[in-house]
Amino acid sequence: MTDSETISRAVAGDEAAQRTLYETHHAAAFRLAFLLLQNSGDAEEVVQDAFVYVFRNLHRYDPGRGSFWAWLRVVLVSRCRNKRRRKRLSLVSLEALAAAGQAPADPTPAGDPADALERAGRRRVVWEALQQVSPGARDALILRYYEGLPYVEIGEALGCSSDAARARVAHGKVQLRRLLTASEVGEGIGMPVTQVEAETAR
Repeated sequence: MTDSETISRAVAGDEAAQRTLYETHHAAAFRLAFLLLQNSGDAEEVVQDAFVYVFRNLHRYDPGRGSFWAWLRVVLVSRCRNKRRRKRLSLVSLEALAAAGQAPADPTPAGDPADALERAGRRRVVWEALQQVSPGARDALILRYYEGLPYVEIGEALGCSSDAARARVAHGKVQLRRLLTASEVGEGIGMPVTQVEAETAR
């Protein structure tokens, strides 16, 4: 069944259809919430809250305005931002992200440990620098380079225009470049600022 068919059944009270929607989109929702909140417990809490909201409001879903996942993503991002406003979050290393099973896959071929270590070091530097970027720009960068969203969908998720989303990404990249340029570790691994997008997207 397509999402629309599943939603029609879910609106009619079909619990199996609701469970299908949940199981289909939970992993992606948790990954995004974890990237934005950097805490697995907070991420799961927000994901559950977002699903409760969309299930209560399925009758309002309009497939003509986008996919179910796009709608859920808007709700999820909004709740993540509210959660973050209420709680000061500690920084988390890339290892914590990997331990939660949510780190982007590393395509480095086996048998080249030196290259793998170098790339892991670069990703760590970018991820830790990302935590120092202003929240609005950081969310835009995560949606752009970790989720791979176009500016139109970033704008929808953040409640702004696509031009504003593009500006937030650009502003975030400027901050990242400044942070990485100033980072002794970044300089030590010889990471050009032009690699920001590539390393963030991995």
